[in-house]
Parts: sequence; structure tokens; C-alpha cells
Amino acid sequence: MLLDILPTKTNITDWYKNFRGALLNPQGGNVTKQRYRFLVEFLDNTLIHRPSSQGDRLSEARNHDQQTKYPRFDPLPNISDIQKHPVDVLNVEKEKDESIFIKPPSSESEFTKEVDTINSSISLKKDSHRPMVLIKGLFHQWIPVPNNFRSLLGDLPTEPAQNITEEANPHDVQEQLQRERRAVTILRKIEVTLALARRRQLPPGFELCTCDAVQEMLSDRDAFHLYLKHVRTLQEADIDVAKEICASYQSVLGVLAADPASEINRQTVATGFRLVDLLAALEMLPQAKEMLVAIINFLNVNPGLETWMSEYNAHVRMMGLHNDMCELNEAQSSYFSATQLTYQIQLVSFGQRLVFEGRLHKEISAMLLENGSINSSLGWARQALQEVDPNDHESVIEVVSHAVLAHCASWQVKKAEELAVFAVQLAREKYGKLHPLYLKALHSLCHFCNEFKQDSTGVELAKELVELTRKTYKCETLHLAQAHRVLSKAIMAQQDFYNSNSFYHHAMEAIRIARSLLSPGHPMLHPFLSNFAMALQWKSLSCPEEVRESTLSWAETEAKQALMIVSMHHGEISLRAAQIYILLGQILSKMNKLEEAEKYLIQSVDYLTLCQPPTSNYLLLAHATLGTFFKVTGKFDKAVFHLKQVVMLIEPCGI
Repeated sequence: MLLDILPTKTNITDWYKNFRGALLNPQGGNVTKQRYRFLVEFLDNTLIHRPSSQGDRLSEARNHDQQTKYPRFDPLPNISDIQKHPVDVLNVEKEKDESIFIKPPSSESEFTKEVDTINSSISLKKDSHRPMVLIKGLFHQWIPVPNNFRSLLGDLPTEPAQNITEEANPHDVQEQLQRERRAVTILRKIEVTLALARRRQLPPGFELCTCDAVQEMLSDRDAFHLYLKHVRTLQEADIDVAKEICASYQSVLGVLAADPASEINRQTVATGFRLVDLLAALEMLPQAKEMLVAIINFLNVNPGLETWMSEYNAHVRMMGLHNDMCELNEAQSSYFSATQLTYQIQLVSFGQRLVFEGRLHKEISAMLLENGSINSSLGWARQALQEVDPNDHESVIEVVSHAVLAHCASWQVKKAEELAVFAVQLAREKYGKLHPLYLKALHSLCHFCNEFKQDSTGVELAKELVELTRKTYKCETLHLAQAHRVLSKAIMAQQDFYNSNSFYHHAMEAIRIARSLLSPGHPMLHPFLSNFAMALQWKSLSCPEEVRESTLSWAETEAKQALMIVSMHHGEISLRAAQIYILLGQILSKMNKLEEAEKYLIQSVDYLTLCQPPTSNYLLLAHATLGTFFKVTGKFDKAVFHLKQVVMLIEPCGI
């Protein structure tokens, strides 16, 4: 009766709060206090109707006789029965406008199974005289929207993105519009929940990561990129959605680690992996790494056969994050951990059927490619192609897109082109054009064109990449910066430096976006710095004579900044460092600082000789550049020596 009457009371007196406080401070011994605590937990997880939905029932009840009014409501269960039935889940109609609805992360049937699991777990714990563990926030409950609340996300999008490309599928555009509307709606629910949390209006023990809106957000992995723009809008208003969800998830891990239950643990780890993918899509890579560390530590509390696969997947994901952030030493550490777990799993009789090593081999290949081990990287990329799960389209696209880079580095031109075209076609068929996986595949095709084709087709593809990236994310992201860098390289590859400065404008846009999102010494910054220095170098050819020297000095400064970052994270004797030395030599030669330019070019050849095999195309390109420099400066004997190295050792690549 109290629960039915409470919604009709005014907010002048906090009726339920006073009633709850009285129950938590009863007069009696420990047994009495424990029984009252069970009652309070039951009440905290009992649904209370809103007045608008309860008014009809109350008005109907008032028309009845005093004797027939009260029997309409079922009595509360006895205190002694709480152990068997700790929660009473009611089915009610959802009110969208006046309240938010917090429910479990999955369907109704799965929720029933989860509650049964908790009930059985509690029963076993009472039988073994262990304390009960009740994870709150998993139950249905009405919570009113705070007074004077106004969303910071604005109106729902009403029109699809225009001018995508001429070939864009209208179905893809409409589907993206629907997903973006759904994303904004979900994020509004989370925004309301955070507002309630700030005002301390949520039930005690409520966890944000278990509420309906967060689980709905994590359930649609293909829509993660649509949250990026809106999450940043909330961050500007000091509402960090990702940080709040991560803190809540770590709190849940701490509770479960103290009293583990295998089925709940499995669901919690799966939720954690989806949260890591969301953070990666939101370009919050350090936070994603932090969550993976928390998951790995949680799995190590109770190690066993059932946790090996989850821990293996966590280490593979961690290695991928390290590779994306150019943290090569940390990536190597994750590789060792994943390999050790692979060995343990495969020792089991059925273990070889559990592990698909395609993603792991792809990450190994990416790590070796960034380190400059070209042949080894190609070998691992080919092995990844053979072992990737063919039914996992996302993994197939990522593995094939990386294999394009590995084959390009080895000058396997025909194979690289076949893989690039296949990746683009598969991504367009499975995900449409307005999807990050299609952009990733298109990026690999643009890379191939910039390396080998160097024609107008590559420029058109790069322009499409920039346009699609802008329409897909609708905000400035690292993906957009990379697309601008690719377009700048495509225009420079055509050697058209006099008719237009568009190559310089796109390089400037790429470095501007990258610097706004990355710290000054971040390892991911060096490709943008190198590309911008190269664009400045070529811009100096067409700029007025009075600013030519200052433009080249600017290019030298940016190249030396890139060299400092590369030397710190890749080592001074490395492929990346040698490439920047070549760029510095070219810049200084245009400044007529020939002695210093010669020193840098010779240094690049020496470093590549130490870290590359004699037939490496990167080493041969350094020989060709140095030989050309000697020819221009009149040192023909030295020029012939270096150019002979190229002629004698170059291998055919099919073109």
C-alpha cells in the first residue's frame, strides 16, 4: 500500500527516503537489522508506477467500498522468504517522455536467466555461510527526469547527408540517418542518467554500465563511430560519458572479483570488450588500454581454462592498440603474452579448434612492418590471410587491408592490387560506403595507387576518401587527418606543383587536425609532420623568391621534429629515421646547403644498410637518391657507384 501511495505524494517531504531511513535504523539486534536490510534491498528494486500511469487504478479503487479496496493488491512476501525471492520484477508499459527506464543489458529471456543465476548464486552462498553479493542496477525501475533538465545534444538529425558521392547508395545514406537518430536518442538517455547521478537521485549501488541505455549503445558495434561527434559535444560541457562508463565498469569488476560467478563473469568480460571497441572508435586509445588492463587483471584473479580464451583476445586487442599508437615495445610485450596463452590453449585436446590466429598474425605483421622488418612482415601477413576466420567479415577486411600495406612494402605489386580491390569490394558489399571499415579498405587502395600507379585515378580515389570520411564522422578525427594526408601525397605523386597548391592545403589540414587531437611528442604525429615537410619543400618551387628560403626553413623544422619523435619511439637506426634523413637531405639541397645535405643522405644509406637486407627497396631508393645527388653536384664516380647498386640488386616486381 505504501508503494502505491508514494507516487501521489508531493515533493515537499521525501516520504520514501524517510521511510527507508527508518527501516535502516531499527530497534533490535543483528538478526532484526539484517531482516530489515533485506527488506530495504527488496524495496530498492521494486518498481513504482508514475502517477500518470497509476491514476486510473487509484481513482477506480476510490469508487469501491472500504472493505473491497485493499484486497485488490497482493501482499508483500514475508521476510523469511527473501532468500529465495530477492527481487520482484514487474512488467510495465514504458513511458518515453516523462521518465527513463533502466533495465538489464539483454533481452527479457536472458534477463530472467541472469536473475535466476543471481538467485541460485545467493542461495548457494547462504548455504555455505558466505555473505550475499547482489549486483544492483540490473533491475527494472522508473526514475523521473530531473527538473529543469535540457539536453545539450540539440535536435535529432532530420535529413541525410548530402553530396556523399555520385555512386553512393541511397539505402546507405538512409540507414546512416536512422542509426544516427538512434545514437542521439541513446546518448540522451545516458545524459539524463548522469544528470540524476550528479543530483544523487539514483538508487544506492546503481551502476551506469549496467543500465539499458549503455547496453543498447554497446550492442550496435557498427554505430560506434556515430557517437564520436556527440560525445565530444558533451565533453565540452564537462560531461565525460566514456569516463563515467569506464569508472562504473571498473567498480563492477571490483565487486565480481571478490565473489566470482562464471556466467556473470563471462557476460561482464564480453561487455568490457565491447566497451574497449567503443573507446577505440571514439579515438580514446589510452582509456581503451586502461580498460583492457582492468579486464586482464580481473581474469587473472581466478585463472583457469574458461578464462584463457578471453585473456588471449584481450592481449590481441591490446597489441592492436599499441600498434595503432606506434608503441612498438609495448606491442612486443603483448605479443609474448598472447603467444604464451596460445601455447597453453593448444595443449588442450580441443584447443586448436578454439583459436583463430588471423588477428594475432596481422598485429605481428603490423608491428614488424613499423619496425622495418619488411620480409618478416610479409610472411606474417600471408599467414594471417590463411588463418583468418572467413565468416568474420570485419577481421577479413582488416587483415586484407593490412596485407595490402605489407605487399606494397615488398613491391609485390600485382598481389597488392588484387587484395586492395577485394577489400574495397567486400567492405562495400557488407557495410556500405558510410562505414569505417570501407574507409579502411579504401585507404589501403589509395596507398597502393600513391606508391605505384601515381595517376589521376589515385587522386580521385583520395578525394572520395576525404569526402566519405567527412560525411561518415561529421567532425574532425584522426581518420579525416589521414585522408587529407593521403590526398596530399596523391597530388604530389603526380608532380604537379605549379598549377595548384592543393597538395599543400591538404597537408596543412592534415597536420592541423592531427596537432589538435595529439600531444606534441605523440608517436602517431610523425607521418603528418613528414608529409607536411615534403609539401613545404615542393611548395618552395612555386612560391615567390622572397619567401622561398623561409618556406624551406619551415620544412626543415617540421622534418627535424618528426626525426626527434621517430628516434625516440623507433630508435635512431631505423627505417623511419632513415626515410626522414632522406627528406632532410632533399630539403637542404634546395637550400644550397650541399655539405649538410650530403651528410644526411649518406647517413640514410648507412642506417638502411644496417637495418635492411641488401635487396630492400627502401635501401635501393636511398642509393638512387644519393646517386642522383652526386650526379647533380658533379661527383660522377660516387654517383656511378650508388646507381650501380640499384641496377645490380633490383628485383622485378611485375611492372
